[in-house]
Amino acid sequence: MLLPSTDTGLLTSHLEAHDGLISTVKMHLKEVENPFLHHLLSVKLKTMQSHVSVMLEMIDPDKNDFSEVPPLEELSNSTSSEEKKQKAATEMEIHLALQAKATTQSMAMDNFISALKMKNPEVKTAHVEMALQQMQLLKEVTTFLKENEAEVTPFSNPDEQQKVLEHFRHMRSE
Repeated sequence: MLLPSTDTGLLTSHLEAHDGLISTVKMHLKEVENPFLHHLLSVKLKTMQSHVSVMLEMIDPDKNDFSEVPPLEELSNSTSSEEKKQKAATEMEIHLALQAKATTQSMAMDNFISALKMKNPEVKTAHVEMALQQMQLLKEVTTFLKENEAEVTPFSNPDEQQKVLEHFRHMRSE
């Protein structure tokens, strides 16, 4: 299928990013002993590999269509509550999880923004689905970090929130 040049350029950029990240995740998997983090990184790897497979089909000019993005459930073996309750992660594993969080968040944003720019409707829809999968992975990595007390969420205070509410209250009647 011939794609608009905009889509081809965005796909090229995505494939470059995936090439580097897949190698990085493979290296990280060798370092991780925590079963739940190992599971999360394995799912991240399988997800990126499936996205690469779909994108290579998209960019192949000899193909008329491409496979759908496989559901995340197909790429993930379910984790038992035992795996989630294993020993606390090491300092290195926390840092690897923080890096996984950052790259997963970045990929989700990149897929959403690219989908907005893409011209082919099927390619656009596939990238929205890829972004949603990255968001689900992000949620799971964040849960891991919270369980290991490595995620900090600062909260505002009632006075500051009230100021914002008062400032924008006029919008309710507009």
